[in-house]
Amino acid sequence: MRKRVALICILLISVCAHKAPPISKDRLSPKLLKIAVLNTRQIQLSFSEDLDTIASAPDSILIASAGETLGILLLYPSLSASEIVLITTPMNRVVYDITGIVFDNAENKGSFRSTFQGSTTPDTISPWLAGYAQGRNTSEFFLNFSEAMDTTYIAFSIVPKKEFTPVWANSRYISFIPEASSESLGFDTTYYLYLKKARDISGNYTAPFIISITPDTVYRPIILTGKALINGTPVTEGIALLIRENPVGIALVQKGEFAFDVRDSLAFTVRVITEDYTGTGTVRAGADNIIRMEKGEIDIDLLIN
Repeated sequence: MRKRVALICILLISVCAHKAPPISKDRLSPKLLKIAVLNTRQIQLSFSEDLDTIASAPDSILIASAGETLGILLLYPSLSASEIVLITTPMNRVVYDITGIVFDNAENKGSFRSTFQGSTTPDTISPWLAGYAQGRNTSEFFLNFSEAMDTTYIAFSIVPKKEFTPVWANSRYISFIPEASSESLGFDTTYYLYLKKARDISGNYTAPFIISITPDTVYRPIILTGKALINGTPVTEGIALLIRENPVGIALVQKGEFAFDVRDSLAFTVRVITEDYTGTGTVRAGADNIIRMEKGEIDIDLLIN
């Protein structure tokens, strides 16, 4: 009998010791902390906590002055989850009232009301890439831009040549889809996406950008490097094209230097192209690979498309 009582006591103590306190539910509503007018078409709102941006929409916010209602074209999360950016029609230099509703991740609704001074400063900042596909074990190209983009315009190429279609998931995220099954990426090849130009909704262009991916899961690249010189001076900027019968790689030339990830140490041809100069040479991993440039122009699109 004593043993049974002792056993029951031990079990009760054990259960009580492991019982966790009840989880407290977030019941606090998000509050507007700051309004930053970035330029004549962009406003950044900062809140006290992370927001559920999927539940937010342009028609949940109203901006008006004494003489006009400011159109809100887009709403998207900023680089912080507690901030959102509004894309509007061009403002005037007047005081605007702003009211709206947002939700946090616990579905708490936050209502806000405030004022801000409008701006006529144009948007002159070029967009940049906040994220992108890169490296091995990757089968899809994607780009994530820092701000809302003009989704009607983008110029790009895939090297080695593949026919891909750009698909915008929203105003900042774009993926690239093979036009046919025959255009899918091969397992044992490294592919490059050369972003020539894209522009934001204010018409500011991105700088050229190159990313590389391969579906290969065990790829161990060999690094092939080289230099491009004009009369002994390093090329300021340009494009280097790696060739074996056809183009198999593309890289930016920066401060006279270029680099490729290759799969063997055999010889390649490299063609370097700038605005006014071009140069060609045989290169291989481990060699000095000096490309001497000569006056001349060539359209790189003729080589890769």
